[in-house]
Amino acid sequence: MKSGKLYRDYIKFAFAVTVFCITSMAAEGAFEDVELGARPLGMGSAFVATADDASALFWNPAGLTRVDGRELTMSYMELYDLVSYSSVGYAHSLRVGKIGAGLVSSSDTDGVYRETTLALSAAGKIYRGLSLGSNVKYLSSSASTGDIRIGSGRGVSLDLGCQYRIKEDLVSLGIVFQNLTGYVSYNREAVRDIPGEKYSQRPGFSYKAGAGINLGSLLPHIGKTVLAAELSDGDIHTGLECIFWNVTAIRAGFRTGNALTRSITTGLGIKLAAIRLDYAYVGSQIGSQISQFSVSVNW
Repeated sequence: MKSGKLYRDYIKFAFAVTVFCITSMAAEGAFEDVELGARPLGMGSAFVATADDASALFWNPAGLTRVDGRELTMSYMELYDLVSYSSVGYAHSLRVGKIGAGLVSSSDTDGVYRETTLALSAAGKIYRGLSLGSNVKYLSSSASTGDIRIGSGRGVSLDLGCQYRIKEDLVSLGIVFQNLTGYVSYNREAVRDIPGEKYSQRPGFSYKAGAGINLGSLLPHIGKTVLAAELSDGDIHTGLECIFWNVTAIRAGFRTGNALTRSITTGLGIKLAAIRLDYAYVGSQIGSQISQFSVSVNW
């Protein structure tokens, strides 16, 4: 019995070391772009041009200029039954523009590797329909098994985003550069026969550029219907959102890419006074299907 427990502890330890080394040594492995918010995810992740709620914190901070008053949003998602993501975002209106804050936390199912991102955001209208926004992010990661600490990482990065609205809500254009600049310093502890090491890496860079059109402005009898498309790190995302009576929303989209990202997405939303509930489903080709839940409050 004791030898079996020691064997399991050794496997967890080796797994923790492997995960930490892979995620920290590969620039794209740590703090990668994760699509948070059930509303944009249900639209095929085509949201950079049409972002207009508190989830813009995670997609395009320039979209915060379209938030009325104050808004709080929270989301939860399990990715392939391997990693869970929780997020909370807050947007606040000021006379000179909009500010916001967001927190993202992720962990694997065994709690071996954890990442936390804290973002402080600011956005403002520059000229007519042109808006600019940015995120300053604090990045933190850690790996451990039981009472043994494997390593940790600390750093900062910067996001920059832009939105341009033509004829109010008829057409929107957007672009965002995530982790445009920044660094993460890692400290791997010396444990057992593995030597310690300190090094730095740049967090994974990503970009999104897209456009959206409000078909409801052209055809008022169909209600608010938004069609969006974007280029995301070389992959094409398309999405559609139809809102009925300003209460119920139906969403669908398609994402190209590799076997991990290529998928059809669907989503539902319902708004009850100041509260909006959203759900997104992603038909993954690998592992289990993905669901994300969000709740937002505006006041």
